[in-house]
Amino acid sequence: MCLGALLALLLDPRSQALKQLTAIVVGVLAVILAAALGLNLVGHQYLAIAALMIFGFLAGQPKPEHAYWGLLGKYLATALLLAQLGFPATVEIGKAYFSGALLAVVLIVLQGWLHKTHETAHSPNDEFFQIIKGDTNGPLYGFTLPLTILVATLSANWLHVSQPGWVGLTILFVMHINDRLSWHHLWDRIVGTLLGIIIAYVAVRYIPQSALALVVAVFAFWIPFSLRKSYMLFSLAITVTVMVAINFALFPKGDLELMQWRFFDTVIGCFWVAVALMITHGLHARK
Repeated sequence: MCLGALLALLLDPRSQALKQLTAIVVGVLAVILAAALGLNLVGHQYLAIAALMIFGFLAGQPKPEHAYWGLLGKYLATALLLAQLGFPATVEIGKAYFSGALLAVVLIVLQGWLHKTHETAHSPNDEFFQIIKGDTNGPLYGFTLPLTILVATLSANWLHVSQPGWVGLTILFVMHINDRLSWHHLWDRIVGTLLGIIIAYVAVRYIPQSALALVVAVFAFWIPFSLRKSYMLFSLAITVTVMVAINFALFPKGDLELMQWRFFDTVIGCFWVAVALMITHGLHARK
């Protein structure tokens, strides 16, 4: 429920209430369906790889200004990848995810009604038609993104990494069409994730379970502010929020091992992003 609410809030196009409701609900349902597809592809290796290539290619097409479809494409690929690689995906979890998103939608609409503001910074419909008309990052980046995810995931499996899907997730959110921005994001992601995991580990280990929901709320509150300040602070805030929320759901034992591996997953993902950036930069230099 927590992660569903978080997705809805991040996906919000900040437009009129009906457009917000439609965009968020459709987006969340699409993510649930992507996870269901990934779950059904478990054990079908070649179909799973083909689906990952298609979803990864599509996720790489929206430009930075296509805020709604860019984020939704990444979350669709994330849901598919995590479900394929064994992250829990059940009907009950899907219902909880959707319920959390609906709660967020109610709060979003209420906030818009109270403030009587209708921002139209970006429209999902306008973004969609711009992408259809060819305003995209292009096929080179589109193929580079899923290939990097595939290679990185295979390397994580070879290294016997716990939950290798987090490696692909790192690539989806760190890799960028802008080389300079991607290099900057690499270091910010590593440092932010390390600090976030330390904070989350201390919180889960030493803070009473009844107070962990407050920890999630505090760092979730910080997410939009940190996103405006720096990617490192955003990585820290989102890492603490997600890791503590997952461990809160797994109590009384939690999963401290997952947090220990999460940092190594990030390093592996960032390493392969760096390799992909050097290759694509070399290809562009030859043109």
